[in-house]
Amino acid sequence: MKDMRQPIARHFYPGDCRKQIEWFLTDYKVPKIIPVKPIAAVLPHAGWSYSGATAARCLFCLAQQRIPDTVIIFGTDHTGVYQHALYPSGRWVTSLGVLNIDKELGTKILNEMPDLIINAPEAHVNEHSIEVLTPMVKYFWPNAQFLPITVKPELSSIDLGHNLGKILSGRNDVVVLASTDLTHYGSVYGFAPAGLGAEGFRWLCKNDRQMITAITTGTPVEILDEARNNRNACGAGAVAALKAFVIETGLDNGHLIEYTTSHGSQSPEEFEYGVGYAGIVF
Repeated sequence: MKDMRQPIARHFYPGDCRKQIEWFLTDYKVPKIIPVKPIAAVLPHAGWSYSGATAARCLFCLAQQRIPDTVIIFGTDHTGVYQHALYPSGRWVTSLGVLNIDKELGTKILNEMPDLIINAPEAHVNEHSIEVLTPMVKYFWPNAQFLPITVKPELSSIDLGHNLGKILSGRNDVVVLASTDLTHYGSVYGFAPAGLGAEGFRWLCKNDRQMITAITTGTPVEILDEARNNRNACGAGAVAALKAFVIETGLDNGHLIEYTTSHGSQSPEEFEYGVGYAGIVF
């Protein structure tokens, strides 16, 4: 544990990860809406059978134009850590090989944000939101270093993002990702305000679109407010931090690469529960 973080969510991506990623990208082409040299992305973190294609295609869009030295992932805090938490050094095992932690950058972040972020590798032991994406990071950028940070859905996440933008000012060798799923709808999640069936499915999609709009064109505060009011992002802190980061670097609007749900191609009339997923680049 001191030196190497082992996978704990292997059931999220069973089988041959390399073949799965290549299958997700079969005949896929980068949309023309992608800006020149994107630097960041929002990705889903469900099991690959549900959201893997969306995550892979979004990362593919980044990888076509960026070969970073370091990839930072802002992760969702599902385990209740009391503060934003960095995994600061060592190695992170993926099914496609080891990612080396960027200890130098991690130390700099800890030193320059002592009131915002803590050195807490234990916060990552049972957290899947970052791990689910790490085989893809290793696939697309096999030589990149890695830096994982769990982020709570609080206003301080915005300061975290802005400060990271200042720390990385002038650098173009870092890609920043945020990990979140969207609305978790249905009785299994204790959240079904429009009932089930087609009406419930339409409500889910509308609720997700509100969050997508907040991410692509809104402010970090609007992202946090939208999630708090409508329960449409489990990783609102991670996304708010990323949006603050891209604003600090001089960018603004995001570009939706793909939106889907775990209900997939099933009939809306059969809808009982589902989760929304979006891939967005900046």
